[in-house]
Amino acid sequence: MTIKKSFLILMLILAFSGITNASIFIGTDNKNFRPQAVYDDDIFLGGNKIRFQSEITGDLIGGSQELDFSGTSAGNINWAARWIIIKGPVENSVRIFAQKIDINAPIGRNLIAFGQSISIGPATRITRDAIIRGETVEFEGYVGKELNIKGDQITIAGTIAGNLDIEAQQLEIKPNTVIEGDLIYESPEKVKIEDSVIINGEIRRIESKIDNKTEKYRAFSPITFMLGMFLVFNFICSLFIFVTSLFLGNGLLIPCIIIALIVCGVIIVNLNRKIAIRAVRIIEKRLLVAFGLGLLLILLFPLAAFLTTATVIGMPLGLMIVFAFGIMTFAGAIYAAQFVGCNIGRLLNLGKKPLSNPTLIIGIVLLSLILLIPVVNWILTILILATGLGALVLSLGIFKEKDHKSLTESNTTDK
Repeated sequence: MTIKKSFLILMLILAFSGITNASIFIGTDNKNFRPQAVYDDDIFLGGNKIRFQSEITGDLIGGSQELDFSGTSAGNINWAARWIIIKGPVENSVRIFAQKIDINAPIGRNLIAFGQSISIGPATRITRDAIIRGETVEFEGYVGKELNIKGDQITIAGTIAGNLDIEAQQLEIKPNTVIEGDLIYESPEKVKIEDSVIINGEIRRIESKIDNKTEKYRAFSPITFMLGMFLVFNFICSLFIFVTSLFLGNGLLIPCIIIALIVCGVIIVNLNRKIAIRAVRIIEKRLLVAFGLGLLLILLFPLAAFLTTATVIGMPLGLMIVFAFGIMTFAGAIYAAQFVGCNIGRLLNLGKKPLSNPTLIIGIVLLSLILLIPVVNWILTILILATGLGALVLSLGIFKEKDHKSLTESNTTDK
């Protein structure tokens, strides 16, 4: 309850504490971190070819053309590159985005990997969950809980202690694979399961059709519909603001902007209420995680966009990433406003619905007015965008249906 009622204050504290804890910033071309070195703080690093053989007690955050990690990390690795190699143990989570990913090392918590070609070697031992999105994925490691993979060609081996959830055009399960939970897969063809494969749970198949006209790599497909619809309404609202300011003067510009935000916010929330509920739930229960992930994405986005647009082939993808990032950031801000409005609605006893248009309007108007305050506005802008963006990214696959129900229950009983 304290986090809900003190949302803005906590976010300000998080922002300043995050700045003070990050003590090492390095910008370089080619950098080799020697095995004897020990770094007791977080490292923010940008460069071309990075070879990290040292020990780090904090987080390793940054981007490069290549990353070769063979050291040890007591924190997290958050990285974007063209090619990422991880051969050293990581005690916490690994969150990476690259064209090619090779992992063959233990990971103490979760793995989130987006890429084109992804290889998870037999020495990989993931203590908790793994979420992988790629065109070609080969998994030969161990997962302590659930493994969720979406791609074109997927090969599975090793051991999965929980459920295995797969969406693929071509799926292969190698002999001696162990799945302690359920096997849930969506594929055009029924997968062949050898006698040596052990599956202790149920096997459920969702039949899908082969569509050669669609793009194979669909890691960002959940937001495609939202992007297209938002473009239309964003254009309408922008035209409305322009015409109003042209004929009625700048005095009505701020109210028109707030009205446009409300219109776009209502559209975004109602386009996919499940994602909106997930995002609000994540801000409510995992505020720190959402803020940290969102801030990381904001910091890494310029580098990722530059790397993808560096070549003629990658330029269309880079422009698409820039466009999608802007839309997702705005949508995340709307979800953050919805969270604020929901909590104010509870205090004012405005109803039992977890998500409603009145609470969204309250949240948008309140945050818009606060953003007019000098000095505070730019800090609050970063906090809102980072928290909302992180919650939106997490809501695209980590939380499940039971969390939607618990959100509804918590909103109807918490008064």
